[in-house]
Amino acid sequence: MDQIILMQYWWQLSLIGVVSYFLGNICGAVIVSNKFMHKDIRGLGSKNAGTTNMARVFGVKYGVATLLIDLLKALICVLIAKVIMTSIGGVEAGRLAGYLSGCAVILGHNYPLLLGLKGGKGFASGIGVFMALQPLFTLILLVCGLLMLLIVDRMSVFALTFFVVETIYAWMVVPIEEWWVPALVTVYLLLAVIAHWPNLVRLAHGEEKPLGLYHLLKYGKRAH
Repeated sequence: MDQIILMQYWWQLSLIGVVSYFLGNICGAVIVSNKFMHKDIRGLGSKNAGTTNMARVFGVKYGVATLLIDLLKALICVLIAKVIMTSIGGVEAGRLAGYLSGCAVILGHNYPLLLGLKGGKGFASGIGVFMALQPLFTLILLVCGLLMLLIVDRMSVFALTFFVVETIYAWMVVPIEEWWVPALVTVYLLLAVIAHWPNLVRLAHGEEKPLGLYHLLKYGKRAH
């Protein structure tokens, strides 16, 4: 059935993929750092255009602003794609469009053509995607993940665990005839692993720096 949908609506799905990719280019960290701090976050701290680096360099409120922009752009993008294709081709077409859009928006966030391919790591955008596609499980996972973050104090561990668990969940609960759903979710995971590879290397060598979550929450900035 999904092959029929792909053949029948190939140009609509292709357009959704392209639009989602370029909407993914909207980078919260770059917008906030340039607009309010008149600096490009990609030249500061870890040089990553993401929530964690923004919070470490400029403070929690700017990190939260970055998180919301990246999360909401992905959430809205996926929901719109899903609604449009559902109205055109039915529930299955809408479901396929949602997961394809999610893949494209994360790719656009991590490798934004409009920003010289220097983007973030896709965690906040990934949360937005999964909130649109499987909200209840994602909410439960986020609550558990935040508790884990308080213990390990490593955002990279939280992010990678999030994508791994979402992928396992998709493979376990999605019917075999909809194999493309966990397959696309696995692509999300691969993009996260690639983006977090330096963190994985540092974790393996015991060199990954703690987030300093307690200090961030209490004082608004990370301890130096």
